[in-house]
Amino acid sequence: MQYAKSAVTESQIDYVFDQLRVTAWPHTAAVIVTTGVLWFATHSKLSLAWMILMLVSHGLRMATLDRLWLQARQHGDYRRLKPLLVMGMTYAGAIWGLVPIWFMNQPQTESVIFVSIALAGMCASTLPALAAYLPAYLAFIVPVLVLLIIKLFMLGLNATALLGVACLTAFVMISSKINQIITMSITMDFQNRELLEQVTVAKEKAEAANRAKSRFLAVASHDLRQPLQALGLILESMKLKARQQSEDKQSAEQQSLIHQGLNCHDALSDMFNSLMDLSRLEANDLSVSICHVELNDLLSILMREFEPAAAKGIQLKMQASPCAVHTDPVILGRILRNLISNAIKFTESGSVELRIQVLLDKVMILVQDTGVGIPLEEQSRVFDEYHQVSSQNRLRQQGVGLGLSVVKRLVELLHLDLQLESLPGQGSTFTLVVPRGDLDALPKKEETTGFSLQGCRVLVVDDEPSLLEATGNLLKEWGCEVMTADSKDTALAYADASEPPQIIISDYHLGGCTGLSVIKAIQACLDRPVPALLMSGDTSPELIQRIREHSLFLLQKPVKPVHLRKVMRQLLQS
Repeated sequence: MQYAKSAVTESQIDYVFDQLRVTAWPHTAAVIVTTGVLWFATHSKLSLAWMILMLVSHGLRMATLDRLWLQARQHGDYRRLKPLLVMGMTYAGAIWGLVPIWFMNQPQTESVIFVSIALAGMCASTLPALAAYLPAYLAFIVPVLVLLIIKLFMLGLNATALLGVACLTAFVMISSKINQIITMSITMDFQNRELLEQVTVAKEKAEAANRAKSRFLAVASHDLRQPLQALGLILESMKLKARQQSEDKQSAEQQSLIHQGLNCHDALSDMFNSLMDLSRLEANDLSVSICHVELNDLLSILMREFEPAAAKGIQLKMQASPCAVHTDPVILGRILRNLISNAIKFTESGSVELRIQVLLDKVMILVQDTGVGIPLEEQSRVFDEYHQVSSQNRLRQQGVGLGLSVVKRLVELLHLDLQLESLPGQGSTFTLVVPRGDLDALPKKEETTGFSLQGCRVLVVDDEPSLLEATGNLLKEWGCEVMTADSKDTALAYADASEPPQIIISDYHLGGCTGLSVIKAIQACLDRPVPALLMSGDTSPELIQRIREHSLFLLQKPVKPVHLRKVMRQLLQS
């Protein structure tokens, strides 16, 4: 606080010297005019002597005080300057005070009026310049007006002298008020600067923390996705094995436990993906690629994907007709997945329905459920991060409140419109409005027949033993002939086998190389293209672009087994 007070005083002194520089020549002109009037009125050489004293005073101030002020600003030490400024103003005021003492000798002369007006005008004109530092202004006007008042009393002009006292009092009060205003303005300026510095520091800290969080998530996401991916594959293999067992020997109980484990894994995967999506959105790390998309195909894929989750007794329905939308298909898929997943989570019985309404230039996609619904007072907050509706029917393990927050961010990213209608106990309807696309602009579809994975030769490449084993076991349960490799050299050995792989599944980040280089090496060895897909926990746009340039398929971990199986069939059919 003391430092702030001294800083304000220093700013006041700086203001005074800046103003004195501006008023230097007008002050000199006033001295010359006053001298001329006094000379013609009195023809006294004292007028010339007074002018010399005043000009010398003015020159000394410019030569000494101004130089000391510049040094004080440079070094930040005003302790010596403050008393010198007050002394200088006292000296200048005393010289102006000599005017009535030397030149007001007759009470009824014009010189009395001129001198009184001139001195009052001088005190008024210096008010804006000197009032910022009140001691300097008082040091100037007190000797001027006190000497004038004394002289007026000596000449017997008592009424005029009393008027001078009133004038002095008024100048002191006005200067005090102006000083308060200037001091308040300077103080507020310092406070604003301090607040700005605090805000800047806080902003830099927040940005640094956000960058650190993004770096942590980027580094940790790959390591976190690996065990999550392995767990999902292991649980899926266990489910298939349990189905093959007889109904006795506690098989039903085992299947129930496995089903619970799969549900927990899916919930954990959804929360993890939502957290990663939110992190990428905050880091502006999601790129948008707008194109024409056949909406019916996309919704059909989503329906098949969520059929296992809806098996708890919910009817999953779709009402659609051929139409296209013009948007980013990947981000649109994420939005709809979150909305469908959210609807299934909070619907114990009844149905979850997807409907399409085609308008002139828009397409409305409705996700409607018969779940618990959302109270009106909560509907404006359900899109906030980590917000959950307070309800006995909404269990904590069903999420942490990120799904709809991610939906909101993705909708804003695509500049779409999302509407919510809901009644407690009657369900909710989310309506997504998307620009209509052109069906004629869609790529032509090729007719394909069903393809079974039974007997398919699959090469799995991964340097993580747990993932390699889990993926291999699941593929064997699907009836595939599995070849596993934990390095590039081992993978290339299978290319020379009598029955080489029909499809390659590889992790991207391998020790000392990438899955992309392994796939290219095997294809070069076989001298023909082999269907291949890459899996990775790395979600960087650079990686996605690199894989797209090589016309390969990328699955981001954790990959659901049903999605892996669908992509394998698509690649083998092509």
